[in-house]
Amino acid sequence: MKIISFILSLSIIIILVLGILPIQFISNIFNLKLRYIAPFNFFKLINFFIGINIILDKESLDYLKNKNGVGNLYVSNHVSWIDILTIGSLIKSRFIAKKEVKAMPIFGFLATLNNTYYIDNTKASKSLGYSNEIQKKLLNGQNLILFPEGTTSDGSSVRTFKSSFFESANSKYICPISGVEKYIRVHPITLSYLSKDGLPMGIATRREIAWIGEHPVINIMLNFLASGNVTIRIKIHKPVTIEEFGDRKKLSAYCEDTILANLTDTLHSSAL
Repeated sequence: MKIISFILSLSIIIILVLGILPIQFISNIFNLKLRYIAPFNFFKLINFFIGINIILDKESLDYLKNKNGVGNLYVSNHVSWIDILTIGSLIKSRFIAKKEVKAMPIFGFLATLNNTYYIDNTKASKSLGYSNEIQKKLLNGQNLILFPEGTTSDGSSVRTFKSSFFESANSKYICPISGVEKYIRVHPITLSYLSKDGLPMGIATRREIAWIGEHPVINIMLNFLASGNVTIRIKIHKPVTIEEFGDRKKLSAYCEDTILANLTDTLHSSAL
């Protein structure tokens, strides 16, 4: 049965990818709004067909509906390649990723097609330039998703956030809806991997899903397709601004603490 499920899931992914390729190429070339809408719906279809179940509470749904005329910066803990599919199916957005992702077989091609914004996070001297570019994109109405750990965790904890890119939220704008001067909003997001194939996940099982170390992402993806569905609870927290904290380091620390606290509580509750 697992072999049949694997072949079926892989076939569906290939068909969906081939279907979206021409649409996305044309949208990217002519800078159409469809370039953000097509991946959004593509991710929803992929999640449905390969068995990724998302649990989202009403408060999180309400935050997704709350528009303010410019883009939001979403910051999330990072566990697996599945993070892209789940968050991407909820928010019309661009991901921010380290430049190494671009060179990955298949995955890098798809990331580029999805308008991923690549950065070199190995050089602190470039952080200010990237922050300025991110700031422009946010003010231009683009939603951006950042994984401030700079790498993946094991899904049971959170690595220390890098605060440098939170400087991109240090920008004022006049809200076209209210006419009031505001700062860019930052939404922390917690991803909690709860169950696999209907059974609660423990630390060892989450490590099978996580993208850790030098394991090729393609192997991890193929193993997942043969192993059954996954349930993930996603919590989108109340938006905050840098104005509330005074500087990017305090803002970064708040987002890290908020995400870690929710992850710990969610995993503890699911284990009871």
